[in-house]
Amino acid sequence: MKMNQIRRMFLLSVMITIVNGNQSMSCTYKWNIENKPIAHCENQGLTSVPRNLKRDITELILSNNLIRKLQKDSFVRYAKMEILILSKNHISEIQEDAFAGLHLLKVLKVNDNMINIKILPERVFRHLSNLIDLDISLNNKPLDANTKFVYPDGAFSTLRSLQNLSIDLFMFPEFGAGFSSLQNLTVLKFSRCYLRNSSRFRLLNSTFKHFSANLKELYISGCRNFFLLEDGLLEYFPDLKILDLSESYVHLYQALRILRPLQHKNMSVINFHHISDNSINEDDFPYSVVITVELMKYLKTICIEALDLSKTGIVGYHQNSLFSFEHPKCFRTFIISANRLPATTPYHSTQVYIFFMNAINMKVYDCSYLTIDYSNPVYVNVYHTEAFYHFPKSMKYFQIPSQRNISYSLPSSIEFLRFTHIQITPTSASITCKNTSLKYLDVSYGVYIHYPKFSEDCVKQLEYLDISGIPVAIITFPSMLLPKLSVLKMTDARIDQIVRKGREWMSFKAPALREVDISFNNIWTLEETTFFEQPHITHLNMSNNLFRTIPNFVTKLQNLDSLDLSNNLITSIDYNIRVWLDIMIHSKRFPNLNLDNNAFICSCDTLDFLLWFENTNVTFHNGDNYTCTISKNKQILLKEVAKNIKKYFADCEATLWLHVGIILVASAFGIFVPLSLLYNYRWNIILYMYRKVRRVVEKNLHENYIYDAYVSYEERSVLWIQKCLLPKIEEEWGLKVCLHDRDLLPGDITADAKAESIQQSRHVVFIITEHFTEGKWGRFEIDRAKYEKYTTNLRKIIVILQNIRIEDIPDEIVNISNDVCFIEMALDENEIINSTDNQRDWLKLKALLYLN
Repeated sequence: MKMNQIRRMFLLSVMITIVNGNQSMSCTYKWNIENKPIAHCENQGLTSVPRNLKRDITELILSNNLIRKLQKDSFVRYAKMEILILSKNHISEIQEDAFAGLHLLKVLKVNDNMINIKILPERVFRHLSNLIDLDISLNNKPLDANTKFVYPDGAFSTLRSLQNLSIDLFMFPEFGAGFSSLQNLTVLKFSRCYLRNSSRFRLLNSTFKHFSANLKELYISGCRNFFLLEDGLLEYFPDLKILDLSESYVHLYQALRILRPLQHKNMSVINFHHISDNSINEDDFPYSVVITVELMKYLKTICIEALDLSKTGIVGYHQNSLFSFEHPKCFRTFIISANRLPATTPYHSTQVYIFFMNAINMKVYDCSYLTIDYSNPVYVNVYHTEAFYHFPKSMKYFQIPSQRNISYSLPSSIEFLRFTHIQITPTSASITCKNTSLKYLDVSYGVYIHYPKFSEDCVKQLEYLDISGIPVAIITFPSMLLPKLSVLKMTDARIDQIVRKGREWMSFKAPALREVDISFNNIWTLEETTFFEQPHITHLNMSNNLFRTIPNFVTKLQNLDSLDLSNNLITSIDYNIRVWLDIMIHSKRFPNLNLDNNAFICSCDTLDFLLWFENTNVTFHNGDNYTCTISKNKQILLKEVAKNIKKYFADCEATLWLHVGIILVASAFGIFVPLSLLYNYRWNIILYMYRKVRRVVEKNLHENYIYDAYVSYEERSVLWIQKCLLPKIEEEWGLKVCLHDRDLLPGDITADAKAESIQQSRHVVFIITEHFTEGKWGRFEIDRAKYEKYTTNLRKIIVILQNIRIEDIPDEIVNISNDVCFIEMALDENEIINSTDNQRDWLKLKALLYLN
């Protein structure tokens, strides 16, 4: 019987060894900079702590497993361990001696589990005498949120070396006297907050009375329900350096009031980002906040390095309030974006200017997304503003107040300005610099009447420039040198409007330029611009435009690493571009080419491109998924067509000869037809050209005729004039004639009007019939024409004889017959149209009218 029990115990121990061995085999090891082993056992589905790891590990990572319980002596083998990560398991129970043996442990993370911290064993942390950092946040919340939550001060009291504590903040919190043992605690972070305004709850002045007065950093963030604060909440933390209430909807009024114990102190960060919300709009706590002198009385006295007042509901401020800090020289960062500040008055502008000039150590000033509520704004992280120096895809802003002829001088300490997405724009503004450190300038998506003028000193250190969303036509950058500019963003800048007008759209020089983004500009060509002669461009984004081919200028960019032409209308790749790409391949410097979502065409016309696409070593971004349009608008994978050219284009050779034949016939036809037209209409062309030249000469001689001819006639000729003469002269020949019945204004003295009209006419045409002299004005018009002929610039007197005998021609005409051109025409319009002789007369009349 005893032997059977021994055998069973042996088998059980072997099974445990095998299980633990398998668990440990799934872990991997790495070594830190001190050449000490780190065990990586995350994401392995482990249900217990491995027992067969290296005994000398200094760090054990067990996150994202299925461990439910930390049993006694779970880590006793790993006495040298300094860091233990147990995040994101299913831990709900920790036995009292679970951490036995871990006397050297400095960091313990048991966050994101199912631990009820109210029932932690009183001595659960007693072995962790050197623990510095404890994260026990994001664990189970109590079932009854309206009762007092007593934190287990006995369990925490043994952590006398603890410096950083991350924990959850529950309703009606009570931190007992045991927390007074944590005299080394400097950072208290409430990672998850369950506070809300119910059951008459408020965060009391006495809440933190047992915490160490040495606390330097307090984070009460993410409380997305409004709750009340008592004004003396921070009185137990006289040396506080960082106060973070971000994303806790306590309202700006309360946040400013609890600063009373901190007045006249030095602080590193006050983060009040989004502490007012549109869900809070009561009489005592309105959504629209107007800053007063009373509200600022504590904050203004504090020497602050970084202040974040973004999205706090500020819509205005009184005089000597918002910018009236007593220690402006302390500022390194000031963020006031995403408020609804209106266009300021000149007095307010003066306050901003004075503050800005006195903040001589300011590096980051963010005053963006103003006047209206923008959706999805991008915020600067008050703790990591240096991230902007790595040029992310976010934005920065500096507000210029709305006022005429503003001139600003930037402090030399400023490293970036951000004034994007603003609706407040000056009529005129100029910004000057002296010994500036400005590296990042973002003026994108603003509404400008006149673009702010920057002096040349402002851009000497500039590395990043974003002018997206601003029509290039209003940007007034002169032809200056930007020696350090590395990144240029010009998306949605309406460059197409400048290209259409044939103007140069950017004239400054940037020899260090590396990255250019001109996407979303509806551009179809850039061949005329000289801007891309910058020699060192490595990344060029021209996506979402209207290019039908890859622009040839890219072949000059020998350092190009990335070229994005996705979402354009490119149908194929031209020969020159194909040659350039192959050369780049052989030189082992080939750009990452993105032609995704273009309008490729697979046809006999693009056969050369398809053959090249199949055989080239060029790698295209997502190239396997490129599609092309084949016959009948059918879409097919481009690589499929390129691999099966003979299948899809077997008849291309026959089609080629057909095209050659068509071209030859069309060429012959194209030569013959123009020559025939030139011969048949040679006189019309000659007359037309002569008329054009004559008008130029007359203009130089200051001879300005209103009419080509003045027509004198009697009443019986009216019908012939309407049906025959006017259609020929005005409609067919394009000349302008003066008829006294039609063109003379009623009410004018007739003799004066006729005389003036004859003077303004190049020629005078008399239509002489047998009754011509019976008219009232015929003889007057003949006399006036004779006068103009001999005294001014009247070119010709043309007489059209209709059904009249020689002896019936008026004597006035006979007397000047040497200066008159006679044409005989029939009065019957049908005879005129059908008669070959009269067609000759019409041509003679046309020549007389055209030629001087």
